[in-house]
Amino acid sequence: MMVACVLASILAQASPTESADARSPSPADKIVDPYKTEPDVPKGAEVIERKGPPRLQVAPIEPYLAPTGETVDANDILDEMIDELTADVARLGTRIGPILLERIRLSDNLNPELAAVVEARIAASLGRGANVALVRCAECWATRGRLEHGAWIVSRGINRRDDLVAVANKYSARTLLTVAVTLQEHPSTVAMDVELVRADDSSIAFAEQYRMTPDTALLYRGVDRSQSRAERLKQLEDRINSKPRFGHAVELGAMLLGSTAGSVWGAVARYQLTERFGDDGLFDAGLSAGGYIDTGTIVAGMVGGIWSMRLTPAQLAASELRLTAGAGGVITGSSNSAYLSAGVRYRPAVRVTLHAGLNYIVPFTVNTRPPVKYGGEVSPELGLGFSWQ
Repeated sequence: MMVACVLASILAQASPTESADARSPSPADKIVDPYKTEPDVPKGAEVIERKGPPRLQVAPIEPYLAPTGETVDANDILDEMIDELTADVARLGTRIGPILLERIRLSDNLNPELAAVVEARIAASLGRGANVALVRCAECWATRGRLEHGAWIVSRGINRRDDLVAVANKYSARTLLTVAVTLQEHPSTVAMDVELVRADDSSIAFAEQYRMTPDTALLYRGVDRSQSRAERLKQLEDRINSKPRFGHAVELGAMLLGSTAGSVWGAVARYQLTERFGDDGLFDAGLSAGGYIDTGTIVAGMVGGIWSMRLTPAQLAASELRLTAGAGGVITGSSNSAYLSAGVRYRPAVRVTLHAGLNYIVPFTVNTRPPVKYGGEVSPELGLGFSWQ
């Protein structure tokens, strides 16, 4: 009982002080920042931050895809870009519809009649894939005049926000779509820039660029360029931080080794540790360790360096051909020597490689009964391997 009475008296003394502090703010609370401005909104309204469309997760792929033919039809390019637009609009959902088609712009080197074709294909694609209504705007690109302060003003299109809201309300549209198709001749590139603008506050709901070149037949997005720059920035940071990017390969094959006792085919096996450098991995260089074995005559180790250069363009789906060169030493139980090599490495798939080359081994003698002299002539080699990063 005594403890309860003491706690009650302490709480009774503390509560008036706390309530008094809550009623009377400190002088620091009364300081007002003179540079702080209140939002210009009506009383009782709330400022709600709009959430943009979800960011598309595009793989940061920089190499080009090889085309299947020598030419690419312009209709296929246009259809593929419109299909990509439809897929993006479908991800945004039905909250952007109905869509008011404001205008379709064409570059000067395109036929103006193409605008009607692009409009019809966009309407058909959005109707099938995105399930969003597309409304044609008759006033958006019309020429009209008005009298203001005694002056006759002629204008074309929608150039005031009030007109934009009025036209959108007339068509019950939520967003306005603007499409620009551009043809660049040198180098040959077709691009389609798309912009979706909200009618109520003129904010941009979605914007994207789709471009394709007939040489690669690969559709690029505007985000691909930024991701390409990010990938190159990552490579630059790795070089600044001295962080290497190694490649590994295991090769198996057969080599014809000449000797005074006759030429003998033997098995060759090696492991290669290389580092790529140059533009898009044009070169690589590193170490090679392996050996040559023929159980009937000789067993020798081969250790040295290797260098290669890519002969084909950097393509993701096409094969890769590299020119290789190497040098090193040949180690046996009784004597040592040196070798030089040159050849090609062909990669038809992602991991599997085929290689062919010519090796020259400096003559050396193995202390057998009788002694046998090896090397001194060109030794061809064939084989396959596996590579990974």
